Amino acid sequence: MRRASFARRGQRWFAFRLWPLVVAVGALLAGACAQHTEPAAGNSAAPHAEHAASVAPQAKATPRVPDHFLNPAEAKPFPITLDPKTFTTPAVVKAYQLAKDIPEVLAQQPCYCYCDAGSGHKSLLHCHVDDHSAT
Repeated sequence: MRRASFARRGQRWFAFRLWPLVVAVGALLAGACAQHTEPAAGNSAAPHAEHAASVAPQAKATPRVPDHFLNPAEAKPFPITLDPKTFTTPAVVKAYQLAKDIPEVLAQQPCYCYCDAGSGHKSLLHCHVDDHSAT
């Protein structure tokens, strides 16, 4: 019986001490919401002018999709890829083995290192004709 009355006293004490904290947090939230103002009509870009110049260029434009073939017939004859046994790193061996096994799939995939511009590659399959894909 003694334990139950202590628990009730503890709950009352907790509630007595907690309500000022709840009121204070509520007042802070209400004050913060009251300070929020909407931008003037026709001037919606003004609040963002100071940081608009620092936005990364890639965030503004959609990146281009690198070269690739839309269907495997366009890629034929498939280029000869390097032998997977040339490499020792397991992930690289697997990548070159996949290029050898399913060239029609890799021919339809763009390579997002954009090697089409620098190396003249036509698709992800072309990255496996040399050690470009291993580096």
